[in-house]
Amino acid sequence: MYIFQSTLNTRQITENCMKYIRSDVPVTVSESERLWLLENNVTTVVDLRTEEERARKPCPLTEDSRFSYYFFPISGGDRVPDTPDGVSRSYIRMADEAFDELIEFLMNASTNVLYFCNAGKDRTGVVSAALLYKLGKPIGHIVDDYMKSKECLEAWLEELSAHNPSIDLEVITPHKRYIQEFMDWYINREKS
Repeated sequence: MYIFQSTLNTRQITENCMKYIRSDVPVTVSESERLWLLENNVTTVVDLRTEEERARKPCPLTEDSRFSYYFFPISGGDRVPDTPDGVSRSYIRMADEAFDELIEFLMNASTNVLYFCNAGKDRTGVVSAALLYKLGKPIGHIVDDYMKSKECLEAWLEELSAHNPSIDLEVITPHKRYIQEFMDWYINREKS
């Protein structure tokens, strides 16, 4: 689904429903794109990045009074894990008290919501997984939504890794086990 010309990973998390739109950071948003958001009642915007990240890549919607812009930085999401085994552990660490408050905020939003981090795969992926679980979606749907980020970002991630040899491509590429291990933990936590 086309929303922003400048993003690679923007999409609805459920078919035929505009309530939740996940994305990588939209750094340029044209007036026609803003009008599309307004026409679809997507006026709540949630930025999951740190203050430093927002300063490096500002989102122009912060300056547009037609949108309600909120900052909910996700703990630890601005650091790349050292190994593939560390990815799901980093996701679990994100799910702290502030994360639970964010999920509650999103579930109770009065308008449709656009939310994002930098690439729209890790922090945004974990938030999407929790939202989909709360919406009663099966694990298969949650995993499929997460894995769409691999399709959307694959070429960009390969280029990023090629230009930064210290970044392990396996760590930054979404794999089913990363979100499955997070969801195993999250479901057990929700049931206890």
